[in-house]
Amino acid sequence: MTKITGMQIRMARTALKWRVDDLSKETGVGWARIQNMEKSNDKIDNEQINAIKETLQNKGIEFLEEEGFLPFIKIKK
Repeated sequence: MTKITGMQIRMARTALKWRVDDLSKETGVGWARIQNMEKSNDKIDNEQINAIKETLQNKGIEFLEEEGFLPFIKIKK
């Protein structure tokens, strides 16, 4: 499974107009943990990231990487 970055989580949350506690409620991951993850622009590798990624993907967010660009997201219509 592709790892995602804190920046991608922030972008996805913003696109959905969710606050940190909205994402926390949807995923069961504590809001403080999410805030800590979002501070990192490195790829995140922990148990909670899969729940976050799956939840955001189910809401139409696609996580991408492309040569020469920072990791980014796309939003499905």
